[in-house]
Amino acid sequence: MTLVRTRAAWGRRSRALAAVLFFCGPALAFAAGERAVEIENRRLPQLPALSRGWAVVPEVEAWASAHLPLRQHAVRAHAALSELLFREAPSYGTAGAPGYPRVIEGRDGWLYFGDDVTEACRPRWSITETLRRVRRLAEIVRKSGRRFLFTVAPDKTTVVPDRLPERFPGQTCLRNRKQEFWAALRAADLPGFVELRDRLERAQRESGTPAYWRTDSHWTEHSAGLYGAELARALQPGLSRDTRLVKTGQTPRNGDLGGLLGIPVEERVERWRLVRDGVRPVRQDDRDLPVSFRTVHRSDRAPLYRPRTLLIGDSFTRNSLPWVLPYFADLTYLRSDAPARTDLDHLVERVAGSETVVFEIVERYLVGGHAELLDDAVLAALDEALRTLP
Repeated sequence: MTLVRTRAAWGRRSRALAAVLFFCGPALAFAAGERAVEIENRRLPQLPALSRGWAVVPEVEAWASAHLPLRQHAVRAHAALSELLFREAPSYGTAGAPGYPRVIEGRDGWLYFGDDVTEACRPRWSITETLRRVRRLAEIVRKSGRRFLFTVAPDKTTVVPDRLPERFPGQTCLRNRKQEFWAALRAADLPGFVELRDRLERAQRESGTPAYWRTDSHWTEHSAGLYGAELARALQPGLSRDTRLVKTGQTPRNGDLGGLLGIPVEERVERWRLVRDGVRPVRQDDRDLPVSFRTVHRSDRAPLYRPRTLLIGDSFTRNSLPWVLPYFADLTYLRSDAPARTDLDHLVERVAGSETVVFEIVERYLVGGHAELLDDAVLAALDEALRTLP
């Protein structure tokens, strides 16, 4: 009887301890210095305005979930348990878009970013409106006497669609919206447009090697080299002289999409290095990292693009910088989400200090109409500031 009472008491204590850890663990972790981290290839959401009343409740729940300390460990544990019990990764809906997967699991171990579907199926602007805003940005910059180039990093679902599953949520609207977008983009004849999709698809066909990594949402290092070369071709004839893209071997790599599932997935990838004869970095200003930085190169052989250049881009450009920077004598890189991360003066100052502006954005955010640089307030502030410059 004593043994039974002891076991019962121990059971009650265990359940009580588990309840305390479940409800109080995140608070204790926060007090100990643990903070939520970005694990979804996007920054953590800001607290929504509570003045909107009951309509804000779902967004507050999403904000609280995203900022929960130890969340990334819970995601990994959930994924491991799902793999153990069901032999498949858990299905997570994209935040704010029930029914659409965060990661699409394709054939032969290929993974795709679910935001491609979410942005296509729940757009903020029409494609016509989005392209109108891009044109307005180009006109604002060009009217100020600066050169403007614009390019689109194609989605992985666009360039490597053959590994997608036969069926997945949002498949039809994804296909239709992509077709509408690319037809409209090519017909728009936007000032300074640099076509990347055709170049990537041609290289993929000729080499038989996919232009994107199997477990990552981004293109490969070789494709990053093609991105840099296409920018160079558009900026200045002969700029790619004395330049080589050299394969340096293979290495294991964990893609970002496995991380979204909570299960790191490793693949072997080819490594490539950009060689530009005689080019060397001589100065770098990192004071404004992670929003922006400036780098200066000199060369005694390969040509450099001399005008001061501002390169505005998202994670595709950030991941491609080693294959882009060496073409420029003086380049400042600015995150495309800078208007949401800092004040507009930071953007205005960088544009004002440049002679050439290059704007890169991934396809999905144009398809969905979510681009901080194209918001009304940003365009208006930039237009006013550049018009009043001496």
